[in-house]
Amino acid sequence: MRKSFFFVALAAGLMASTWTFAAAKFPENLPTFSCEAKALTKSGLKMALANRERFAKACLACIGSECAMRVWPAGFEDRETLCRNTYCSPKKVQRMAFGEGYNMSYKYRYKISAEGKANIIDGEYLRGEPKGVTGKGTREEHRNLINRSVSKAQYEPIIIDGEAKALINLESVFETGANYTE
Repeated sequence: MRKSFFFVALAAGLMASTWTFAAAKFPENLPTFSCEAKALTKSGLKMALANRERFAKACLACIGSECAMRVWPAGFEDRETLCRNTYCSPKKVQRMAFGEGYNMSYKYRYKISAEGKANIIDGEYLRGEPKGVTGKGTREEHRNLINRSVSKAQYEPIIIDGEAKALINLESVFETGANYTE
């Protein structure tokens, strides 16, 4: 009797912990953390990698295989910079030339996978949105250009407690400018 009670209690405990874990996820309206695609120097990258475990609790909130950057209030810019350099600055960036003479500013949300690959989630024009007959095609070209640019950045995977984690709440702005005024 005791043995069967133990196994029933163990099974119920495991099921309850699974339900709790499944319910724990980040909210849809998670604030974003601004992170430019500027690569660190070799010494900066070495320091960032050496300190990731140490700064994880201060900089990241993790649920399962995903982490979100903590968004710092005004007055904590030094901590924000420390977290940015430690977790969301790429180790290598390959710049792309934007051949079309066009002024635009495009804000996009993205995530970095557990493997260190960046993917755009969504975005919006802050200025310079193409309009008219060719607007849709131009917007698609811009999105493809930004996707290619973002996907070429290389990030060091984030390892917390031996597990690779994705970083999910990042944003940046892609700016281009031609030699004329709008």
